[in-house]
Amino acid sequence: MGIYGALSSAVTGLRAQAHALENISGNIANSQTTGYKRIETDFLDLIPDAPISRQVPGAVLSQSRGTNDIGGDIKTVSNETFIALNSNGFFVVEPKTGQSDGKPVFSGSNFYTRRGDFEIDKDGMLVNGAGYYLKGLPIDTTTGNVSGSVPEVIKLSNAFLPAQRTGRIDYQANLPQIPKTTSYNALVPGSELLNTGSYLGLAAADTGITIPGQPATVTGRTFAAATNPVSGADDAINNGFVAGQTVSFGAAGQTVIFQFRATGGPAVTPPNIEIELTANRKTVNVLAEMELKLQAAGPQFGSATVGVVDGKLAVSMGSNVTDSLVIGGGTGATSLGLVEGTQKPPTAAQRVIGAAFVDQGVLSFTANTVPPKTVSLQFYTPPGTASAGNVGVSIPAGSKVGDVLASMQEKLRSQGGAAFSTATVSIDATGQIGVSMGTNKTNNLTVAGAGATALGINGAFQATPPPTRLTTIAAKDDALFKSNSIQGSAITVYASNGAPTNVIMRWAKVDSAASGGQDVWNMFYASNTLATGAETMWTNLGQDYTFKGDGTLLNDVPSVTIPNLTVNGVNVGEVQLNHGKAGITQFNDVNGTVSTSTMMQNGYGAGEFVSVAINDSGRVTATYTNGERIDMAQVVTAEFNAINKLKRLDGGVFSSTSESGEAILDLSGSGVMGGALEASNTDISDEFTKLIVTQQAYAAGTRIVSAADKMLQEALNMIR
Repeated sequence: MGIYGALSSAVTGLRAQAHALENISGNIANSQTTGYKRIETDFLDLIPDAPISRQVPGAVLSQSRGTNDIGGDIKTVSNETFIALNSNGFFVVEPKTGQSDGKPVFSGSNFYTRRGDFEIDKDGMLVNGAGYYLKGLPIDTTTGNVSGSVPEVIKLSNAFLPAQRTGRIDYQANLPQIPKTTSYNALVPGSELLNTGSYLGLAAADTGITIPGQPATVTGRTFAAATNPVSGADDAINNGFVAGQTVSFGAAGQTVIFQFRATGGPAVTPPNIEIELTANRKTVNVLAEMELKLQAAGPQFGSATVGVVDGKLAVSMGSNVTDSLVIGGGTGATSLGLVEGTQKPPTAAQRVIGAAFVDQGVLSFTANTVPPKTVSLQFYTPPGTASAGNVGVSIPAGSKVGDVLASMQEKLRSQGGAAFSTATVSIDATGQIGVSMGTNKTNNLTVAGAGATALGINGAFQATPPPTRLTTIAAKDDALFKSNSIQGSAITVYASNGAPTNVIMRWAKVDSAASGGQDVWNMFYASNTLATGAETMWTNLGQDYTFKGDGTLLNDVPSVTIPNLTVNGVNVGEVQLNHGKAGITQFNDVNGTVSTSTMMQNGYGAGEFVSVAINDSGRVTATYTNGERIDMAQVVTAEFNAINKLKRLDGGVFSSTSESGEAILDLSGSGVMGGALEASNTDISDEFTKLIVTQQAYAAGTRIVSAADKMLQEALNMIR
């Protein structure tokens, strides 16, 4: 070939370097193009067929090579619809093919791009700077799940978002082992519990075992009316209270005179104390006013009470038994049937023990526990002692009834262990000795022995079954309930029409292992915060949360259904309260409060469309004026087995080829980065380096052409 071969090789070299220069030029020109992938130039040598000793380098062929697998720098931007990919995938896009009635028309073909500068257009579609529309899969706004598997152009609606009723509340929390309510007293067992009897009008003894006994001496004194009955607390006053009449009470040299006055009647002249008798005024109001004014009259009246006993007006000095009480004359005393004269306090002899406490008498208490527990109390008069095996209760001469009862109670509790830990021994207003097991309602009790016979309290006694669970709390008991419970959480829920209402929760411990039962909690919610009087303010959820000693539930409660949740008149309907697996626990908490870890619900009010964003999961999310963010679509990405074999088109898009293979779609949005853009992967400094090398190679090629041409001319001149 010789000169002609050299000339031919030089020309192919010039052509190859020109191709490389064109690629370098394009790369530099697109160095600021979003998502641009530079094109590299590869060179292929072309060797003529010849014996090895005669082989020459031959010509050169240039070809382009894509860099689709090399990412550009990713930068954070403020536009929430701009997205980038930190993987080798592509966004699936499609250009519009025309318009119909002012709306874009699409053919359904898929193209692929790394250019993620998408913005929402007037039709609610996401289009990038090159005019390609983002494709994805729609999301069911009710379930939040992706619908379908074939990508379609994402179209968002700016329509009004209708309200969604709350149907689920996710709630997880830890309850303290000991709730530190305002009623809690570390020295009083069971003070942290909600006492059901307090809300049902029952005394403590009504919920335990009370054993009536023989009359014993009472240490107080009640001064009762002689004849005239007085109306009940809820009745209007009767003729016993007569306007203009007076009644006086005296103690320790001081006299208090009450004078009744009808509304509009003559004024009461001091020092008399006025008690106004308005029309239909209730008896309880008159008595309460008399009591308050009597107590305020001086320290000797500080514990005085005025009330009704068996329909008769009664005045008591309470524990202030050292003072005599003088009920003075006056037409008021006569009308009310009060006995005039000096009422003396009980003497010391009246306060000492009676014959019912028999020396050496044995009083045995047996609690029907497993195993049964028996405590035998034996009375003895010093210097005597109790027999072996019995617990002695000393009754020296002159012992007071109260001292003996206190000693019995202390011995019963200290010797009886858990079975008798809450037992009480007391005397009631009628002088009856009684034994109560308090909140220890699980035990039956048998009382026997000579002492039991003397006191009239022998026999087998069955514990009264505890009242049923409190289903509601009335408004009148609100303060009491709050003192017996601890704050849970609060959350706003929505009715089907979007009406919001706030659900306030409180937890109350209703039983405890320390009291011989189990650790049981109830949850209440405020169903009517505007309730008054006997109207229901708090409603029990209706589920017992019973815990084991390790703080986990005895029986797991994954969820509770509230069949018809209504709060302050707003009917939400059926709501599922979800706790999940082991979502409610009872681990020790030094503060004695509820620790909420999860509290959310799935409802919302109506709202107007505000904006759209694409998050890092590829979810296209619409934001509304009600604060809701609703997932509307899922961005789909595509990958290829031969990523650099894609065909490049205008606008930074690619189409699949037989060499690249079909797209492998990823419906999860993996690799998507919201609020970000990928820059061109062109490196300017690297391109300038390649430019210099290309320029030098091209110049060298031209020198070869010139040299070959000169040599050819010399050969031709030689012929001439």
